[in-house]
Amino acid sequence: MRKTNVFGRKINQSKMLYLIFAVFVIAVAGYFSIVEIQSNRLNNLQAEQVIIQSQIDDLLETSQSTTYHDISQIIQYLPNSYNQLGIINEINFIKNISGLALATNYSINFDEFAESPFEQDLPDTVKFAEISLSMQIDDPDLILDFMDNLLDQNRLYYIDQLSVSYTVDSGASIQMTFYTIYNDVSLA
Repeated sequence: MRKTNVFGRKINQSKMLYLIFAVFVIAVAGYFSIVEIQSNRLNNLQAEQVIIQSQIDDLLETSQSTTYHDISQIIQYLPNSYNQLGIINEINFIKNISGLALATNYSINFDEFAESPFEQDLPDTVKFAEISLSMQIDDPDLILDFMDNLLDQNRLYYIDQLSVSYTVDSGASIQMTFYTIYNDVSLA
């Protein structure tokens, strides 16, 4: 190797070693500092996750509990007749108060002689009417309000199926199947 450059100056070969060593030290220090920053962020996010999970658990514990009864236990509270017009009016009212008054392609179909959606044996007087509902809505979140308002009614409804298909214009197409229950007895 040459000891002088083209200008006659002496070449210091240890400079390159110092430069390589400095780059190595900077790279190692950068690596450890990045690892430390990321572990601090991970610890902070885990602490936030614990706080959020405890808040969710508190909300679930304080939320209203729902009690489910067998139909045989509530048979005396079921309506004694089936009134399709009353159900249509009730569903239209629920649709309007849920913010779905402007829903398009709205259709509702009834099957008055539907099979029981439940597996347990029920008395022959307990009848089911299947209701199929479809519509196009602008805000898919409103379907949750619709379902809550439907279940808050005095009439018993059993939601069997809900299908939501999102459209490209941030709307949704809804297909829903639910049942209403009545005890077909004549009170004299």
